[in-house]
Amino acid sequence: VADAQYGLYVWPCAVVLAQFLWAHREDLPGKRVLEVGAGAGLPGVLAARCGAEVILSDSEELPRCLRHCRHSCRLNGLPHVPVLGLTWGRLAPPLLTLPPLDIILGSDVFFDPK
Repeated sequence: VADAQYGLYVWPCAVVLAQFLWAHREDLPGKRVLEVGAGAGLPGVLAARCGAEVILSDSEELPRCLRHCRHSCRLNGLPHVPVLGLTWGRLAPPLLTLPPLDIILGSDVFFDPK
C-alpha cells in the first residue's frame, strides 16, 4: 500500500466479516453496533442496512478516512450513521459518550505507530 491511509481500501477481512454478518442478518435488527477501524465501513454499512443501530469509527488522526467513511454511508442511503474519530489509546469525549453496545466489529484493524 503506497498510502498509509489504510481506511481508503476495502480489505479482504472486511469482505469476510460482511459475509458473516449477512449470513446472520436476522440477528442484527435493533442491535447497537460499533465498528472500530472502519475504514470504508463495509461491515458496519451492511449491519446498518440490515437494521442494526451502527456507529462507525476510525482514527481521529485520519480525517480523509473519516470523510471517506461518511461518503460510503451517504452512498448507501445511511446519512444518519455517525462516524466518529476514535484513536486507539486515547480517552476522547466521543468514546466516553458511546451508548451501551451489543456488538463491536473489527476487521483488518491496523495500528501504525508513526
